[in-house]
Amino acid sequence: MNFHYSPSLAPIKVLMVNSLAPAAQLIAVKILSGSVFGSNQLIDLILLTYSNERQLAEALQLELKMCAFPCMNSIEVSSDLPGFSDADVFCFITNFPNPNRIDFDNIDTDEQFDTFYLIIKIANNLSKPQPAADNALEESGALKKNKKSQQKARKPIFIADGLVAIDILKSLSKNIPHDVLFCPTSLTSIAKYTLGDYLKVQSNNVLINNVHVWAANDEVFYVEVQKPYIIDDKINVESDCEREVISKDLMESLKLDHTNFNEAWMKKEFFEKIRTTASKNSYGCIYKAAQITKTLHEIWTTRIYQDVTKCYCSMGVVSDGSLGTIKGCPYVLPLIFSGESWIVNKCYEDDTHLKHEIKRINSAVKKHHEKLLPYCKKFLEENVINQAFIPDEESSVFSMTDHSSKLSL
Repeated sequence: MNFHYSPSLAPIKVLMVNSLAPAAQLIAVKILSGSVFGSNQLIDLILLTYSNERQLAEALQLELKMCAFPCMNSIEVSSDLPGFSDADVFCFITNFPNPNRIDFDNIDTDEQFDTFYLIIKIANNLSKPQPAADNALEESGALKKNKKSQQKARKPIFIADGLVAIDILKSLSKNIPHDVLFCPTSLTSIAKYTLGDYLKVQSNNVLINNVHVWAANDEVFYVEVQKPYIIDDKINVESDCEREVISKDLMESLKLDHTNFNEAWMKKEFFEKIRTTASKNSYGCIYKAAQITKTLHEIWTTRIYQDVTKCYCSMGVVSDGSLGTIKGCPYVLPLIFSGESWIVNKCYEDDTHLKHEIKRINSAVKKHHEKLLPYCKKFLEENVINQAFIPDEESSVFSMTDHSSKLSL
């Protein structure tokens, strides 16, 4: 009898911010079970928690250890503010009612205050190590001897549950690169479900072709579905590419005609249905866990098979300025992943309608960013730098601040 053996890979560090949140616990279970990074990838899990909640975190730590997940290498509890190099993957779970957009007229609840305090404090402590230290070591000869044998450091992944968190992390951190920040979007799956439901193929959404999303949030967005809309469909290659997206035979089999399914429906009713469905999203723990782990898996897949795999998907990132977007601001964009890098998919860059929609999306992004950044800077000065907020023993916010090399939560 022959047995197939896959050796375990060297452990990667996954740091879970706000680890006691239900969504964070679900994510931890999926990661440790091997459904995100692979069944042979060992995990060193770090549960980041407030210092006055360590007892609860240690109970969670014990519970996870007792499950004996196949990918578990170690689990530790920490209340130290993380640095850029402290993990390979950073997961940020917030308690914002809508993690993609802040209602600035209603942010005085204790839960949102705690979330702002947490992420702003961490962002203010993040900075990418400067290469000067490595250069100094090389000059002294300390690294030359083993330079060939050293493994290239991984580019870390910072994944959050929405655009607000990655905007804060990028804006308030000292020099964190734009291309390491990610968040999921529900618009892709909503668009597939909406179109599949209308075309009566909702039972298997993989039949719907690739969906490309450009968005400022769940209300201001633009969607294009790659033609043919149904992957196995055959359309006339000589037809007008802007009009024929479903073959005549398939239209007849679905009992549709151009009066109830046409370009006008895709530009108006299709978008309204997506917007209505997205507005009902409660951003519950199951949704967050499913979306974040799916997004993490998509990012990680290209890192495992760097030479052969490319991943085409839409997700939240900090823009590099492509397609006329505002560089340094958060968007949902269609991306092409290859290895540890990504570029914006420009397959529709010459589309006149998309150019118009990008201007509309830019306006929403700029308006929100210009409100969020001053709010966060004021919050940082009043509640972090000046330490105006002194939590009591029952508060869930940070319980102490010192000025040592390792700050605590």
